[in-house]
Amino acid sequence: MVVGSHNSHESFDEGLILEDLKVSQAMSNDYLNVSPSQTVKEALECMHDGRQSCVLVVDAEGYLEGILTYGDLKRSLFKNHGDSSNKDLSVTDANTCLVSSICTRGISYRGQDCGLLTCYPDTDLAIAKQLMEAKGIKQLPVVKRGGEFRRERKRRVIALLHYDSVEETIRREVSHRKSVYQQNEEEKDKQIITNGH
Repeated sequence: MVVGSHNSHESFDEGLILEDLKVSQAMSNDYLNVSPSQTVKEALECMHDGRQSCVLVVDAEGYLEGILTYGDLKRSLFKNHGDSSNKDLSVTDANTCLVSSICTRGISYRGQDCGLLTCYPDTDLAIAKQLMEAKGIKQLPVVKRGGEFRRERKRRVIALLHYDSVEETIRREVSHRKSVYQQNEEEKDKQIITNGH
Protein backbone atom coordinates (compact mmCIF):
# COMPACT_ATOMS: atom_id res chain seq x y z
CA MET A 1 0.00 0.00 0.00
CA VAL A 2 1.34 3.44 -0.92
CA VAL A 3 -0.23 6.68 0.27
CA GLY A 4 1.06 10.11 -0.71
CA SER A 5 0.37 13.29 -2.62
CA HIS A 6 1.42 14.40 -6.09
CA ASN A 7 3.75 17.08 -4.71
CA SER A 8 5.21 15.06 -1.88
CA HIS A 9 7.86 12.37 -2.01
CA GLU A 10 6.56 11.19 1.33
CA SER A 11 4.84 7.86 0.90
CA PHE A 12 3.72 5.05 3.14
CA ASP A 13 4.95 1.89 1.48
CA GLU A 14 4.88 -0.90 4.07
CA GLY A 15 8.09 -2.39 2.70
CA LEU A 16 9.94 0.91 3.04
CA ILE A 17 8.52 1.48 6.50
CA LEU A 18 9.67 -1.97 7.56
CA GLU A 19 13.23 -1.06 6.58
CA ASP A 20 13.07 1.98 8.89
CA LEU A 21 12.04 -0.08 11.91
CA LYS A 22 14.22 -1.99 14.36
CA VAL A 23 13.50 -5.21 16.24
CA SER A 24 13.37 -3.18 19.48
CA GLN A 25 10.15 -1.57 18.24
CA ALA A 26 8.35 -4.92 17.90
CA MET A 27 9.97 -7.20 20.48
CA SER A 28 8.23 -8.30 23.66
CA ASN A 29 9.73 -8.38 27.12
CA ASP A 30 6.86 -10.70 28.07
CA TYR A 31 8.42 -14.10 27.50
CA LEU A 32 8.79 -17.27 29.51
CA ASN A 33 11.93 -19.19 30.26
CA VAL A 34 12.63 -22.61 31.67
CA SER A 35 15.70 -24.52 32.75
CA PRO A 36 17.04 -27.31 30.53
CA SER A 37 16.61 -29.67 33.49
CA GLN A 38 12.88 -29.06 33.85
CA THR A 39 10.48 -31.67 32.54
CA VAL A 40 8.46 -31.22 29.40
CA LYS A 41 5.32 -31.37 31.55
CA GLU A 42 6.56 -28.38 33.58
CA ALA A 43 7.36 -26.49 30.38
CA LEU A 44 3.90 -27.27 28.99
CA GLU A 45 2.25 -26.03 32.18
CA CYS A 46 4.36 -22.86 32.03
CA MET A 47 3.35 -22.25 28.39
CA HIS A 48 -0.30 -22.94 29.13
CA ASP A 49 -0.43 -20.77 32.26
CA GLY A 50 1.48 -17.94 30.57
CA ARG A 51 -0.58 -18.22 27.38
CA GLN A 52 2.57 -18.44 25.28
CA SER A 53 3.36 -20.65 22.31
CA CYS A 54 6.97 -21.16 23.33
CA VAL A 55 9.44 -20.98 26.19
CA LEU A 56 13.07 -19.97 26.00
CA VAL A 57 15.49 -22.46 27.51
CA VAL A 58 18.13 -20.67 29.58
CA ASP A 59 20.90 -21.83 31.88
CA ALA A 60 21.29 -20.76 35.53
CA GLU A 61 23.10 -17.57 34.45
CA GLY A 62 20.35 -16.54 32.03
CA TYR A 63 22.16 -17.50 28.82
CA LEU A 64 20.13 -18.88 25.95
CA GLU A 65 20.43 -22.61 25.33
CA GLY A 66 17.42 -23.19 23.12
CA ILE A 67 13.74 -22.65 22.44
CA LEU A 68 10.84 -25.02 22.99
CA THR A 69 7.72 -24.56 20.88
CA TYR A 70 4.50 -26.50 20.50
CA GLY A 71 5.93 -27.72 17.20
CA ASP A 72 8.94 -29.20 19.01
CA LEU A 73 6.61 -30.87 21.48
CA LYS A 74 4.42 -32.39 18.78
CA ARG A 75 7.40 -33.66 16.79
CA SER A 76 9.13 -35.14 19.80
CA LEU A 77 6.35 -36.56 21.91
CA PHE A 78 4.35 -38.09 19.10
CA LYS A 79 7.05 -39.13 16.62
CA ASN A 80 7.27 -42.64 18.00
CA HIS A 81 3.59 -42.90 18.78
CA GLY A 82 2.12 -41.62 15.52
CA ASP A 83 -1.64 -41.60 15.63
CA SER A 84 -1.83 -44.56 17.99
CA SER A 85 -4.52 -44.54 20.60
CA ASN A 86 -2.00 -45.13 23.39
CA LYS A 87 -1.81 -41.54 24.64
CA ASP A 88 -0.73 -42.66 28.14
CA LEU A 89 2.76 -43.31 26.78
CA SER A 90 3.10 -39.67 25.67
CA VAL A 91 1.91 -38.42 29.05
CA THR A 92 4.54 -40.57 30.74
CA ASP A 93 7.18 -39.13 28.41
CA ALA A 94 6.09 -35.58 29.25
CA ASN A 95 6.42 -36.35 32.95
CA THR A 96 9.96 -37.70 32.64
CA CYS A 97 11.42 -36.19 29.48
CA LEU A 98 13.69 -33.19 30.07
CA VAL A 99 13.35 -29.97 28.10
CA SER A 100 17.04 -30.22 27.13
CA SER A 101 16.38 -33.40 25.16
CA ILE A 102 13.74 -31.96 22.81
CA CYS A 103 14.26 -28.20 22.60
CA THR A 104 15.64 -26.64 19.44
CA ARG A 105 19.27 -25.73 20.07
CA GLY A 106 20.24 -24.73 16.57
CA ILE A 107 19.77 -25.27 12.88
CA SER A 108 21.61 -27.21 10.22
CA TYR A 109 22.84 -25.17 7.26
CA ARG A 110 24.55 -26.87 4.33
CA GLY A 111 25.26 -29.89 6.48
CA GLN A 112 26.85 -27.84 9.26
CA ASP A 113 25.32 -27.44 12.71
CA CYS A 114 24.78 -23.78 13.49
CA GLY A 115 23.56 -22.09 16.62
CA LEU A 116 20.04 -21.06 17.40
CA LEU A 117 18.66 -18.30 15.20
CA THR A 118 18.55 -15.03 17.14
CA CYS A 119 18.56 -11.31 16.50
CA TYR A 120 19.56 -8.12 18.30
CA PRO A 121 17.38 -5.17 19.33
CA ASP A 122 19.09 -3.00 16.69
CA THR A 123 18.57 -5.54 13.88
CA ASP A 124 16.48 -4.15 11.02
CA LEU A 125 12.95 -5.49 11.41
CA ALA A 126 12.92 -6.27 7.67
CA ILE A 127 15.87 -8.64 8.11
CA ALA A 128 14.30 -10.36 11.13
CA LYS A 129 11.02 -10.78 9.24
CA GLN A 130 12.78 -12.25 6.20
CA LEU A 131 14.70 -14.67 8.42
CA MET A 132 11.52 -15.81 10.16
CA GLU A 133 9.73 -16.30 6.84
CA ALA A 134 12.67 -18.14 5.26
CA LYS A 135 12.92 -20.57 8.17
CA GLY A 136 9.18 -20.84 8.84
CA ILE A 137 9.46 -19.74 12.46
CA LYS A 138 7.03 -17.66 14.48
CA GLN A 139 9.33 -16.62 17.34
CA LEU A 140 12.88 -15.29 17.34
CA PRO A 141 14.85 -14.79 20.56
CA VAL A 142 16.33 -11.31 20.95
CA VAL A 143 19.73 -11.35 22.61
CA LYS A 144 22.16 -8.80 23.97
CA ARG A 145 25.23 -8.10 21.84
CA GLY A 146 28.02 -10.32 23.11
CA GLY A 147 31.26 -8.51 23.79
CA GLU A 148 33.63 -11.12 25.23
CA PHE A 149 30.95 -13.84 25.32
CA ARG A 150 30.48 -13.59 21.59
CA ARG A 151 33.33 -16.01 20.97
CA GLU A 152 31.81 -18.49 23.41
CA ARG A 153 28.43 -18.22 21.65
CA LYS A 154 26.73 -17.49 24.95
CA ARG A 155 23.92 -15.03 24.52
CA ARG A 156 21.85 -13.33 27.19
CA VAL A 157 18.15 -13.23 26.32
CA ILE A 158 16.51 -9.82 26.60
CA ALA A 159 13.26 -10.26 24.66
CA LEU A 160 11.31 -12.32 22.15
CA LEU A 161 10.16 -11.27 18.69
CA HIS A 162 6.83 -12.75 17.56
CA TYR A 163 6.02 -12.78 13.86
CA ASP A 164 2.56 -11.36 14.59
CA SER A 165 4.18 -8.42 16.38
CA VAL A 166 6.10 -7.52 13.23
CA GLU A 167 2.86 -7.12 11.28
CA GLU A 168 1.23 -5.21 14.15
CA THR A 169 4.20 -2.83 14.37
CA ILE A 170 4.04 -2.12 10.64
CA ARG A 171 0.30 -1.33 10.86
CA ARG A 172 0.88 0.95 13.85
CA GLU A 173 3.69 2.82 12.07
CA VAL A 174 1.66 3.22 8.86
CA SER A 175 -1.22 4.63 10.90
CA HIS A 176 1.11 7.00 12.76
CA ARG A 177 2.73 8.26 9.56
CA LYS A 178 -0.65 8.77 7.89
CA SER A 179 -1.80 10.80 10.89
CA VAL A 180 1.32 12.99 10.84
CA TYR A 181 1.02 13.43 7.08
CA GLN A 182 -2.65 14.41 7.38
CA GLN A 183 -1.86 16.94 10.15
CA ASN A 184 0.87 18.47 8.00
CA GLU A 185 -1.50 18.75 5.04
CA GLU A 186 -4.15 20.41 7.24
CA GLU A 187 -1.54 22.88 8.49
CA LYS A 188 -0.57 23.71 4.90
CA ASP A 189 -4.25 24.28 4.04
CA LYS A 190 -4.66 26.59 7.06
CA GLN A 191 -1.56 28.54 6.02
CA ILE A 192 -2.96 29.00 2.51
CA ILE A 193 -6.31 30.19 3.87
CA THR A 194 -4.66 32.51 6.41
CA ASN A 195 -2.21 33.98 3.90
CA GLY A 196 -4.79 34.16 1.15
CA HIS A 197 -2.71 32.18 -1.35
